[in-house]
Amino acid sequence: MKWSVSVAGIWALSCASSPQRTSGPRTVTVEKPKTRASSQQVTAPILTEGECITAELFEAGVAKGAICVADAQARGLTIVDLTDTWTPTIFQPTREGQTPTFRQRYLDLAQEKIEKTETGIEALAELYGIVPAFAIVKARLADDSRHTCNAAIDVSKILLLDRTYSQDNAKEVKASIFGHAWLGQQLEKERAKRKLADVAALEADPKWHERYIRWMKLDELHLALLTAQQRLHCEGWLSDKEVTGEFGWRMGDAVEHFQRRNFLMPTERLDKETREAMQLDSRELDFRLALRILRERVVEAAGILEDGTAGTGPQPVLGRMLDPEAMRAARGHKPLPNAAPDLVGAATEAAAKALGWTGPADVRAFFNKFPTGTRVAIALPAAPSYYKPHMELSVEIDRGDVYYDDRPTYHYIQHRPTLVMYVDDAGTKRPLVRWPTTIGGWADQRMKGGWLAQKWKESEVGPRIWRDLTVGPTWMPPKTTPDKDLVRNLYNGHWALKDDLLGPGPRSAYGMVLLEHLQIVKQKDGTERLDNNGIGTHGSASVTSIVSGTSHGCHRLYNQLAVRLADYLLHHRDHAVKGEQKVGYLRRVWHNNESFKAEIESRGFQYELTPPIDVTVTKGNILSKRKTPPRNSAPALP
Repeated sequence: MKWSVSVAGIWALSCASSPQRTSGPRTVTVEKPKTRASSQQVTAPILTEGECITAELFEAGVAKGAICVADAQARGLTIVDLTDTWTPTIFQPTREGQTPTFRQRYLDLAQEKIEKTETGIEALAELYGIVPAFAIVKARLADDSRHTCNAAIDVSKILLLDRTYSQDNAKEVKASIFGHAWLGQQLEKERAKRKLADVAALEADPKWHERYIRWMKLDELHLALLTAQQRLHCEGWLSDKEVTGEFGWRMGDAVEHFQRRNFLMPTERLDKETREAMQLDSRELDFRLALRILRERVVEAAGILEDGTAGTGPQPVLGRMLDPEAMRAARGHKPLPNAAPDLVGAATEAAAKALGWTGPADVRAFFNKFPTGTRVAIALPAAPSYYKPHMELSVEIDRGDVYYDDRPTYHYIQHRPTLVMYVDDAGTKRPLVRWPTTIGGWADQRMKGGWLAQKWKESEVGPRIWRDLTVGPTWMPPKTTPDKDLVRNLYNGHWALKDDLLGPGPRSAYGMVLLEHLQIVKQKDGTERLDNNGIGTHGSASVTSIVSGTSHGCHRLYNQLAVRLADYLLHHRDHAVKGEQKVGYLRRVWHNNESFKAEIESRGFQYELTPPIDVTVTKGNILSKRKTPPRNSAPALP
């Protein structure tokens, strides 16, 4: 069958920023490509004829010595790559010898190597889909001075905070410090006058009781913030002079460093999850990082996806929840019937036990023995019976609660949007995962005159397909995107181009993976064409928007989940490797008397799913009186 598909419009813009479209999609004819079975297509072979490539055999925490990979696989063992040259499947060399150009950048980011224009916080990219190298864990576990510094802090004092604090509370906190000092002077003066052993003795005096209680509350707040700052100081994110108990921008920046390093939502706020994470020993936090890295290596090696989110939720790994609560489920949903269990958690725990990784010391000992990592052969739980080289998969995107107001209006959404992937399990439609996602909403739209207006960005409803899977996608800003939107202030009198927004990379407009939503349109002559209206499922650097925000029409996923999904599709769907999609994009950006060259050579590395995967986008629960998109609306990719 021949399909026609809009190609130019797909790459010129993104649903993150787009001008008005004045005509329908342009189309070109695309022949159905030659494909190979997924099991033959995924990665380059690690065996050559007559050669024994070895892995270390591990059983119940004991290294049994080297074993040929072929022999290990014949015994039903899984080969897991624990070296620092690992990447997800989507960035590995293919059997045809093609290698995504983003692969080397991925490896650099995994090693937390940054470019001259980047800051230290940008090296912490785990939240954005870059799995750190085990060399990072090894270095952190070996940093004994850091661990000693942290161990000397009574972190329980941080729990004196009974609510979230952030830079928004800067004036309040500063006033509390002044009030604490002022009341303290009064209490101390009265204590000395009465020759009391401690100011606490004044609590029983009705005249001083209220002032003492006020002082105590302010003292607890000051002590809690000071303790949190001491914790951040041990990590090197605050200097001695910045441990003051105040909450300025440097404190917010240090909190975000802590959150990014420890896989927490990057809010810059001392929220409950962050305060609880600060209670953990620094070695324990490093161990949890090792488990998260191991999890992604195991997921890739085993070709699994099911993480419990379609059912009752992910299960702990060695008694530890490895993801923040916001990533485990979308608000307002109950377990789906016939949901797949948590295969990811079970496989990760089995791998950790096989390697003997029960605590930080075990991981440190492992990498002392294998300094650059190694391949390991381990036994993992058997895959479900529905696992095949080519699986019948389908997707449903539930738009959740939808309010079509004629103007931007705040609503607390009780039923958040979700993406559910199903497999046909011998006639049973079995949900594999259910992940939080986004739909459209009110967003700024740049008009022809250059001014901004709020427009409704609609997420299209109905049947679509995923055919083109692009990894390391780039974004080519249209001419209507103002130059000032493409630069960032370096706060030293100069500006820099937002290369990360253009991509490829974890902070690009499309994140790490893009799956376009293509619509099959039947034509009068009986043929079919594929239209692209600018909607897609893709990763996102806007992590917090996936919790409770909206998009410009696209369905955002956490980057690490988008990468897992893409890996899974390559393992279990027939596909063709189309390789780097070359493009010649060049734009001169001018701002503040400085000139920058925005140049893009590739749209990304593309795979074509054959056949495509059916995607259904539901209407959701339209709770407003108005049942159609607002009059003041604009397409996501006009």
